[in-house]
Amino acid sequence: MNKDKFNKLPILEQIDFINSQLKKNKSITSVCKELGVGRSTIRDRFKKSNYSYCKDSNEYILNYSTKSSSQELIHDKNRCNTSVIYNKNTDSSNNNSIVTILEKSDKEIQNNLLDLVSNYDVLKEIIELHKRNTSVIKQQIIINLEDTETTTTTLRINKSILEKFNKFCDENRQFKKVDLLSQSLKNFIEQHS
Repeated sequence: MNKDKFNKLPILEQIDFINSQLKKNKSITSVCKELGVGRSTIRDRFKKSNYSYCKDSNEYILNYSTKSSSQELIHDKNRCNTSVIYNKNTDSSNNNSIVTILEKSDKEIQNNLLDLVSNYDVLKEIIELHKRNTSVIKQQIIINLEDTETTTTTLRINKSILEKFNKFCDENRQFKKVDLLSQSLKNFIEQHS
């Protein structure tokens, strides 16, 4: 079958054709190459008709079917790790229905949560680093100094200010102390000259 014939088929026949090719132990990629159709095109087209690929059964399956009860959990034996919850709002003034689709099994969710818990310290460190970097970005620290040599000097400075400065430098290691001090002095001179 070529691309034009395939594209002229109704969507359900396209799905049947792809599934029949997959049952012959062909991969989605190879079937798409034979047809001359992009894999993402197939995925998006089938997704619009509520079909998705199930790795376990190696076929495209219907994601959900409609039921009329106000709230029910549907388990369809043809689906692959998919639970669908239909929740209809029964208020007479609001006739909208809310559909929540849970596409992961309880086991997958549990495994994901365990992974998060096991990496808690790393995640917390990343979040703290992000917060520090975000606060620096918000303050817009721009180091705009000429490339000249540096010199060593001794200054008397207020102790509490020095402690705050050192703490700031520890939290913002992307900047050198010499650059921060030089830029601060430069800004002060420019503002008060």
